[in-house]
Amino acid sequence: MDNNTNDQVFRILDTSSYVKLRYQVRVENGPILKGADTPEVMDFVTGFRQVIPGLEKRLVGRSAGESMTFTVPAVEAFGERRDDFVVVKDKKEFHFPEGFAPRPGMEISVITNMDEGPDTVIIKEVRDNDIVIDFNHPLAGFPLKYTLEIVEARPSKASDVCSEWESEKGKGCGSCAPREVTLGQDCDCSHDN
Repeated sequence: MDNNTNDQVFRILDTSSYVKLRYQVRVENGPILKGADTPEVMDFVTGFRQVIPGLEKRLVGRSAGESMTFTVPAVEAFGERRDDFVVVKDKKEFHFPEGFAPRPGMEISVITNMDEGPDTVIIKEVRDNDIVIDFNHPLAGFPLKYTLEIVEARPSKASDVCSEWESEKGKGCGSCAPREVTLGQDCDCSHDN
C-alpha cells in the first residue's frame, strides 16, 4: 500500500512532491539572509533542483505541520569555495551591451558552454586589458542554518511544474538581457519565434 493515500499523512518524496515552507535562513553563526523580521514563504517541487540539495534532502519523509531547525553544510548548499573558480579573462572575450561599464563587486549574468555553469559571476577586478571574475556563488563555503515550518506537502500537480524545468536548457543567448554577457562568443540576438 502506498504511504501517500488519502487515509494517511503525505510524506515528502525526493521527486514530484509539492512543498510550501515558512522559513528563516542564515549563515551559520552569521547574518540572516531571509526572514529576518518575519519568516519568508517559498514553494517548490522536489526533484527539479529548485532549492539547495541539503534543504530538499532534509525534507524527504517529513509532512505538513512539522517544524525543524538544521544546518546544511556548505558542500550541500552552494558548494565549497574554490580558488580555481576565480579567473582572469581578456576584456575582448566579454560582449557587453553598449554603454555598459563593468566595475568591481558587480554581479553579471553570463552564458558559457558549460552545462552546469553558473548564471551569474562577480566582477572582482577590472584591469586595463582584462577582468577578474569569480564563478563561486557568493555563499560558497558557508553552512546555512534553516528554521522552518512545512506549511503544505502533497503530490505535485501538472500545474505545479513549469515545462521549462522538464526540458533541457534552451539554446541561444537568453535574449541578451541588460548586464548579461556572453563569454568567448558573439551573441546573435535574432531569435526565431
